[in-house]
Amino acid sequence: MAIAPDGKTGATAILIFENDPHQAIAYAELFSDSGYLAEPALPSQDVQEVCERLRPAAVLFDMAIWEADTAYVFGVLSSALGFERPVTLALCTLPHQVRRAKRFGADGIWIRGVDDAASLPQLIADLLEQRRAGKLKPKTPATPL
Repeated sequence: MAIAPDGKTGATAILIFENDPHQAIAYAELFSDSGYLAEPALPSQDVQEVCERLRPAAVLFDMAIWEADTAYVFGVLSSALGFERPVTLALCTLPHQVRRAKRFGADGIWIRGVDDAASLPQLIADLLEQRRAGKLKPKTPATPL
């Protein structure tokens, strides 16, 4: 269990960076229905403040977001100043997005259109369990963020 923003023990928080509002809502509902505290965000928000407030255990990130914004968000997540570094799952469609996700240090990659979105909450749960068990160490970015 994570500490919810209101200070009470609550659901595990997940932050969803998705620039398509319909997709963001769909992912938020999918995770909320699975018991997560899901909050959509955009790179234009104060990512540091959002992470300090929400303290997400995991981040779902759309790699189709402009590369400079992606680097900024991954930089904040990798630095993890004032919050514990979350598990990051990259949402990819194209091969260059997969390469960028790996370079930026994503903990997992989900291929849209191939993988079933209904399995995303279980995939995040598996990654979080691996992190707790010490089997999933935070990845070091292979490129300057």
